This record gives sequence, structure tokens and C-alpha cells, in this order.
Amino acid sequence: MKAPRPAPRPAPCKPGFTLVELMVVMAVLSIFLVITAIVSRNAVDLHSATKARIIAERNSAAFMRQFGADLAQRVNHLDARIRIGKFVGNDGISLLTQRQGYTLREVAADRQVSLVSYRVKRHLLERAASGYGFGTMLERPAEKAGTLALELVPAEGPEDPDVQAFQVIAPGIIRLELSFLVREGKTWVLRAVPPQDQQQIQQVIATVAVLDPDRSRMLDERKFGLIAAEFPDAVDDELPLTKWAAVAPNLTRRLPQIARTALQQVRVYQGVFTLPNQNPLP
Repeated sequence: MKAPRPAPRPAPCKPGFTLVELMVVMAVLSIFLVITAIVSRNAVDLHSATKARIIAERNSAAFMRQFGADLAQRVNHLDARIRIGKFVGNDGISLLTQRQGYTLREVAADRQVSLVSYRVKRHLLERAASGYGFGTMLERPAEKAGTLALELVPAEGPEDPDVQAFQVIAPGIIRLELSFLVREGKTWVLRAVPPQDQQQIQQVIATVAVLDPDRSRMLDERKFGLIAAEFPDAVDDELPLTKWAAVAPNLTRRLPQIARTALQQVRVYQGVFTLPNQNPLP
């Protein structure tokens, strides 16, 4: 008679995760995911801010280079005045330069110059250039003596070009302010408005507020106006950049109705340009 088989032993239970352990693991994973998301978002924000800064600097530099070149070659005679538009908000300027490359329309002249004008329209800095002409040789004295016979130039300066002549050279510039370093006797003074005698002007200071054009799509005409109005007009004896540099970082607090992502990318720049004068003061 066969002996009965012993009953099989139950398989040993493998230890598993307790509920507490699972909760700890899930908490650690959640923290890791949150940290990863924050780091990724910060990296994206940093990349976006860096890109916006580069674009703002590039657009500002494009204006400064062009403006400096035009001023350096301006027609420097008493009857070729610069027309400077000082307004509440954006300023404008028109001048005659010796830069070539523009044809004359229905003007018979033996020498050509260019009529150049700058303005800000909405969030675009525009430049216009068109041909201009001196009178005939019999109508003007020698080039380096006295004044030229520019019969087409009004006494207060050249008229603005046709609106169709304007082209965008610096998108994103929402504010332009002009100041002037003036020689009064033996003293140098900073003036918000140019003197009547433009030969006293030694330097033109251009201050601009720039917004990344990508952020500009978030804004309408009213919002552009609100931002531009935060940057005060120039006053005597003070550079606009002094105040503007303090305004830009506080725009998000001063204009809560406008998207922070747009306001955080507003930057200000300044350029100083020596104005060549034929008759410099002693």
C-alpha cells in the first residue's frame, strides 16, 4: 500500500509595494515632472527674451546707422535748414543730404542732393528719400562761401516728402525723441527744442523705445498709444534716456491692461550724432 503524498507547500508570497510606498513614488514623480516643466518653461522664456532683445537691438542699430549717415552728409548751408518736428509724443525730422542715388522729378538742376525724412507711424520707424536740386550755377555763389540758392527750400526747412516715399527701416520702434546739445557762448547745454540758429547745434541725441515686432501683433492702435505715452518728452538739461530707462521695467505695473509678455520686451536705446556745421562757434 502506497504512502499518501504530502500536501504541496504553498508558494512563498513575494513582497509587494505597500500603499504608502506607492504614494511616495507618485509624489516623487510628480515633483520631478513639475521641476522639469518649470525648467523647460524657463528655458523657453529665456530663449524668447534673448531673441526679442537681439531683434530690438538690430532694429535700433539699423535706424542709428542710417540716421547717422544722413546727418554726417547733410547740406551744410544757411538756406538748407533742418526741419525738426517737436511734438507731444514722437518727433520727426527732414533734412537735405549730399547722399546720391535718387532721381529728380521735373527739376532741372546741375547738382543733386537727397531730401530725407524720418517719422514713427504706429510701431514702425519710416524713412523717406527723394531727389532734390540746387539752382543753376548763376543763381548761387561758390559752394564753400555764403549760402546756396535753394529756391525750393522754405525758410523753415524742407517740406516733408510725399507719404508714398516713406519706407519702413526699423519695425518695432514705437517712440522717437530728439534732443540737442547746443553751444551757447562758451557753455554746452542740453535742449529739448533746437535753437533758431541751427549753427549752434553741436550734437543731435536720438532716443528710441523699441518693441519686438512679434509682440507688436498683440497690440492695437490704442495700446501702442498707451505704451508710447509712458515715455515722457524731452526736457532741458536732461537726457530722455535717464527717465526712459526707469519707465521700461515698470510698464507691467503701470499698464496692467496690456499683456505682460509684450511690455516685458520694451527696450530703450540712445544714439549721439555730431552735426557738422560749416561755421562752428569758437
